[in-house]
Amino acid sequence: MAGSATLDLTEAPDFRAFYDDALSKVFGYFICRCGGDRTVAEDLTQETFMAGVRELQRGAIVVAPMPWILGIARHKLVDHYRAKEREKRTLEAVGSSVGSGEFLRWDDEDSRQVAIEALAEVAAPQRAALVLHHLEGLSVAEVARALGKSEHATESLLARGRESFRRAYREGQDA
Repeated sequence: MAGSATLDLTEAPDFRAFYDDALSKVFGYFICRCGGDRTVAEDLTQETFMAGVRELQRGAIVVAPMPWILGIARHKLVDHYRAKEREKRTLEAVGSSVGSGEFLRWDDEDSRQVAIEALAEVAAPQRAALVLHHLEGLSVAEVARALGKSEHATESLLARGRESFRRAYREGQDA
């Protein structure tokens, strides 16, 4: 498909030809920017094309298809790294709040994965309180309002959440 062609979602053969041509280029864009992680590159490639189709369904006119889809890919990559950074900040914030930090290490991927799994083990209401308070920076009063709880109940959720995280993290390290 020519680089200056206009895409029309109603013309399935045109879109299919574009997709067949662009798929390897978009995947290649991601694979070298994701440290060779094939799973992440595949996921981001899929998200890119899904976002492209949504734009086309909303009536977007595409004059230069390849730069257009690579622009979407660039945004998906930025979103991916922002999410990873938010996740890291969440874990660091929760980790620094659960105790003296003597057992928490953030310098390697294994420890980080243990922390992610530990946070997933925390009961949903406690995890929500931890994330809102430590990642989003909300005060206990603001977290209480967001969760529809009293401040006292929220402080209790935070304390139990910290303890649950600490326990799950230690267990994950021992595994």
